[in-house]
Amino acid sequence: MRDEKNVEECLKNKSVWIRLLYMILFTILYSIAEIVIFAVAVYQFLSVLFTGNKDEKILNLGKSLSAYVYQVLQFLTFNSETKPYPMGDWPDAKLLAAHADKPKRAPRKTTTRKPAAKKPTAKRKPAAKKEEPKAEDKPEDKPAEG
Repeated sequence: MRDEKNVEECLKNKSVWIRLLYMILFTILYSIAEIVIFAVAVYQFLSVLFTGNKDEKILNLGKSLSAYVYQVLQFLTFNSETKPYPMGDWPDAKLLAAHADKPKRAPRKTTTRKPAAKKPTAKRKPAAKKEEPKAEDKPEDKPAEG
């Protein structure tokens, strides 16, 4: 009974439905941003290919679009309640770029290895090397004196 009332209250909550409308709007804006990012990437590649240099204006546009897409995705996945542009401010690309420019180290793998199962083997002692008696110690075949 209580769960039914809770579900009913959630369904009647206007803020949930308004958020759905914002989510639809931002999904459309995200799709447009994807197309623009693709165009920016192609243009930047061609610029580097033919001139050997990156276009700084397009580079900054790519940074801000990346930051905007990040904000949209944060909102769509309920990780943020802040509405992205046009309901909020255009994101500052420098903040996102500062994190992206730092080199990241790969995390160390902490794997625990199981000791290899020891196979039962008969332990052999190394064979003792027989030493040849030295020439002084060897009995020589001498004729008996007599």
